[in-house]
Amino acid sequence: MGGRPPRTRLPITVAVLRRLQNPLVTAAGPDGTAYWAIAAAAFFGFFRLGELLVEAETSYNPALHLNWGDVAIDDRANTKMVKLHLRKSKCDQFGTGADVLLGRSGCQLCPVVAILEYIKVRGDSPGAFFIDSSKLPITKSKFVTRVRVALKAAGYPEDQFAGHSFRIGTATIAAMAGIEDSIVQMLGHWHSAAFLRYIRHLTTI
Repeated sequence: MGGRPPRTRLPITVAVLRRLQNPLVTAAGPDGTAYWAIAAAAFFGFFRLGELLVEAETSYNPALHLNWGDVAIDDRANTKMVKLHLRKSKCDQFGTGADVLLGRSGCQLCPVVAILEYIKVRGDSPGAFFIDSSKLPITKSKFVTRVRVALKAAGYPEDQFAGHSFRIGTATIAAMAGIEDSIVQMLGHWHSAAFLRYIRHLTTI
């Protein structure tokens, strides 16, 4: 028996992200600024959620997970770029790490603005970079749950989206814009052409 076919995950696109913003901030309550910063970073940085967040609140490891010291800005007075240093990712078998740069876009969805606003709320305490109002690391499952609540509020079939939907959407949009496969692969820190299976036809989103 072939069993049930794998579920197709829909992409988070610019249009979806724009409609998602306000419901996500509202659904997350006092942690709305943090959750929106995660969403913006995940989308514009081609991130896997595991590169930004922890599996469980007790699993945070400063040698593996994104922490306060891994995030830097280019200019405090006029920030145009934020750098996130990944200590290790799924494709980084040797643990050499990688730097991901996010630039100011000047639009409503700007990831630099989102992160700067979050830093104002977060403060400069050491530990996991993305934390909630109780100073606990935000987990992947909590983030995905809040995103699905926001997607439902925005009128989307929330059960057809997952954590990888951000990464799928960015790869799809980059491909549709005519960006070369090698550039998409580099931006998404893929070590193979596996990213090609992420590309979706955006006819219904």
